[in-house]
Amino acid sequence: MTATLDAPALVEPGAGTDAAPRRRGGWTRWLVAARLARRQAWRAKGSSALVMLLVFLPVSAMAGGAIFWQSHVPTREQAATLELGRHEAWIEVVGGPDPSRWQAVDQAWEWGVDWDEAGMPANPELPAPADPISVIPPGVTVHELRETGSIYVETATGTGRVGVTSGPVWDAAFAGRFVMLDGTAPREPDEAMVSPGLLARIGADLGDEIHLVDSDRDFTVTGTMRRADTDSAVPELFLPPSAADLVEESRQRWYVEDWQPGLDDVDEMNRAGFIVFAHDLVLNPPAGARTSVYATRSADTIAMLTVGLMVAVFAGYLVVLLAGAAFAVAARRQQRSLAVAGSVGAARSDVFRIVVMQGTALGAVAGVAGVAAGAGLAWLALEVTDRGSVASFWGNWGYNVPWPLLVGIAVFAVLVGTLAAVAPARAASRGDVLGALRGARRPARLRARRPLWGLALMLVGLAATIAGGTALAVLNAADEVDFQGPMWIAGLWGVIAGPVLLQIGVILAGHWILVAVARPLSRWGLAPRIAGRDAAATPSRVVPAFAAIAGCVFVASFALSATALTATANTRGYFFAAPLHSIVVSLGQNGSEHSDALVAAADELVAPTEPRHTVVVQMPGGHEYDSETGEVLDPSAREFGVAAQPTDECPGCGGAAAFFNGQLSIVEERDLEVLLDHDLSDDDLAAFRSGAALTTSPGFTTDDGQIVVTEWTLADRAAYDTAMRKWSGESRSDDLPGPTAVHELEARSVDLGHSHSAQILVSPATAARLGMPTVPVTLVALRDTPLTTEALDRLTAQAEAIRIDDDAWVSVRQENGPDPVTPWLWGILAAAAVLVVGASAVCLGLARFERRPDDATLSAVGGGPALRRNVNAWQAAVIVGIGTVTGAAIGLIPVWGLSQSAATYFDFADTPWLWLAALALALPVAVTAVAWLVPPRHPDLTRRTAIT
Repeated sequence: MTATLDAPALVEPGAGTDAAPRRRGGWTRWLVAARLARRQAWRAKGSSALVMLLVFLPVSAMAGGAIFWQSHVPTREQAATLELGRHEAWIEVVGGPDPSRWQAVDQAWEWGVDWDEAGMPANPELPAPADPISVIPPGVTVHELRETGSIYVETATGTGRVGVTSGPVWDAAFAGRFVMLDGTAPREPDEAMVSPGLLARIGADLGDEIHLVDSDRDFTVTGTMRRADTDSAVPELFLPPSAADLVEESRQRWYVEDWQPGLDDVDEMNRAGFIVFAHDLVLNPPAGARTSVYATRSADTIAMLTVGLMVAVFAGYLVVLLAGAAFAVAARRQQRSLAVAGSVGAARSDVFRIVVMQGTALGAVAGVAGVAAGAGLAWLALEVTDRGSVASFWGNWGYNVPWPLLVGIAVFAVLVGTLAAVAPARAASRGDVLGALRGARRPARLRARRPLWGLALMLVGLAATIAGGTALAVLNAADEVDFQGPMWIAGLWGVIAGPVLLQIGVILAGHWILVAVARPLSRWGLAPRIAGRDAAATPSRVVPAFAAIAGCVFVASFALSATALTATANTRGYFFAAPLHSIVVSLGQNGSEHSDALVAAADELVAPTEPRHTVVVQMPGGHEYDSETGEVLDPSAREFGVAAQPTDECPGCGGAAAFFNGQLSIVEERDLEVLLDHDLSDDDLAAFRSGAALTTSPGFTTDDGQIVVTEWTLADRAAYDTAMRKWSGESRSDDLPGPTAVHELEARSVDLGHSHSAQILVSPATAARLGMPTVPVTLVALRDTPLTTEALDRLTAQAEAIRIDDDAWVSVRQENGPDPVTPWLWGILAAAAVLVVGASAVCLGLARFERRPDDATLSAVGGGPALRRNVNAWQAAVIVGIGTVTGAAIGLIPVWGLSQSAATYFDFADTPWLWLAALALALPVAVTAVAWLVPPRHPDLTRRTAIT
């Protein structure tokens, strides 16, 4: 016998010939089972290595990810140092004095004041203090910084807008918040430092000058530095304290070097109009202090553990299925050895224990190796990604190991290995000892109970999803939606749990699915008949494989659809100012005196870019204001707007008495289609020509297809704005001032598939008929390809150089549209393809290994390599095809539920059908082709297992 077990017997002989054998018990049986499991795992080196690899890969990824994440989480001390450097506190003005103002001591920017029932501050708004000198002790060292502003500088190719900070950031007290890189600190008022990214952008070296466009000032660059949490490539300018007046639209903070407030001091400073970040209060908040749950490490830890747990559950699911298939094959190869153990007294529980302990041992070894490999990969990843920018992906706080997590991951590996062996162990413990010793095995029988349970779960899952989605749709149609109500939560859980139950049902009914597929395949030829019958005869190997593939494709199908739906919804909500890649030149002036000169200058500006068409967009206006006070010079001048209309979401909104301006744009008829990047019908163009308005936003059209153009004097408009600011919940909108005149125009709706800044368009003739003063506000130069950064910098510099008058200017930008979603879809598809190909390789490799006797039989009766290639290809088509089609279909179910839960945002019609077709159909075709191309091994003509 070639497969005998050289292990201690599981029974002991009696004292006499008539004595019954006595079983060993307790730890002895466990020790013997462990020894047999170890030896069996060592003998089956191929399947053991496969199981270990399946466990090793996710364990190493999770261990490496845990260390990588932990190394990016700062301690409280490190987070405080990033905020303060070596200072004790910083102080910031947030408003005027208010006795109700409060803040969280560990997250200063979480602050607030009391509000009344009308949604206004409960206390009078008072002027904000200029600085905190009055609330800090005299004699302390204070550094004033104006941070994260922006400024225009002269670059190597034109003009660019960069971040700017003013203050002594090179002082030693800022170490930990700012990092000196090269050169020396400024000593003179006309010296500054820059980041390496800005130094490269302006094309200069240390000692050269940087020119500020708006103020026409030059600063000598003495060195390079960066923020501790910012990459060196980010362009940023650091000016001395004397240039603080150049930094506008910035955050102003005062850093205190040698004093920090206590809790009572913080309360007093809050009431005076300040918020404070104090080192000791952040590290050790005293009893009774207000703290923020978002500032603690526990919030980040909970988020990380939640994501990690989801990844672990999915990875464990795949590993249990695929490793279970490998164990099933190995257990069938061990049937004679296990039968020998049974013949010498091993009970079914002993056989079960031997197989399960193989999984436990392999999981433990793979877990230890995976954790060690993950630790090494994490170290390598931290070294590769470390650019010194802490608090970001490109920086870390040191190599920090989360030991409890690593222990948990190792336990996870043991658990997964053990669970993967449970089903094969149950099958092995139910085997026929005599048949196994004879080398025979019975084909798998289709039991009616499992298909029925599986069908029941599939029906329950489908019904739960449909009921949950329908309930969400009904609830969301109400005027007020209670997102915390039990019905809404129950509907959401139905949408989430339904697909999971459906997939479990598919697994339970897997053998029935294989039998159902095998029957029609048997009529398509010899190769599909053999492949179908082999799959139906070995469900323990095939069902876990297509279940694993279905699980991967289920997640990928949901991710593809949800990503595409979100991107399409975002695109619909994105306001395009012009077609993609167009150059948009904004024309600004006080009044309308320089309109022709501005249009001519803008046209000359964009001419070198060779646009295929230019469009001038006008809007109502042209009123002249006092340049110092901002007050209009002629209060009787007229202003035009378009009144919004009531909607289902807000039935009381809008109406002719409201000013809601819907971006009324005046455009020539010849420019309509190119500006909107949309083909218009002849009827729409004829209506536009005869005085109708085209609307790209439905919120301004009345029920009878009109728009309401409101005409105001600027004095009435100012009174309306004042009344709105004083409006309270008890006031009526009818009490607000109304427009001077109202005009109704026929409206033709144009569906662009996205939002557009030109919401309502009328012709110049219509504007003139309404007596509407107009002024050019935008020149759009249409291009098919985007400008490079260098070309856009040059164009910006030329625009800044245009000086028609002090009250007339131009600015340039490029319409790049929303971020493209295609790279994300390719990434999801690629990840799914890797997982599917990996699962297919495991399953098909096991099939080829287990089918060696069948290949020998085929060769013995005249079957050539072509037939065996076809059998391999049909096996791939059956297993991978069932998995991808099932997974893609189930993945669409929660997407439908998602579209019902947010029907005003998501549209199920936006489902990416072509991407799903590639996932469900093209992927199995590719795997089938590869399976056919890989040649089968030369058949081994040895004794074959008898199937009885």
